[in-house]
Amino acid sequence: MADTTPGTMMEQLLAVEPAIVIGAGAAGLAVARALMKAGVATVVLEKESRLAEPWRRRHEQLHLNTHRDLSALPGLAYPKGTPAFPHRDV
Repeated sequence: MADTTPGTMMEQLLAVEPAIVIGAGAAGLAVARALMKAGVATVVLEKESRLAEPWRRRHEQLHLNTHRDLSALPGLAYPKGTPAFPHRDV
């Protein structure tokens, strides 16, 4: 069993290597947020000029089929006035 004394836990946290997240789509942004919240130094690499660019290139009429309150990325809320089922460009 691992030693869980506070000093040892802090040493383990400080020994964590930085993380690199490849891709700034929904999953990449959510993972980056979780890593940073856990205190892990994180860099997100994205080849496109904007975040989640492939999402914007999908079907023109695409809307989420889940309510905006269930679809926001961790730490990010949809802007005021966003429809209940946002369009891909929101």
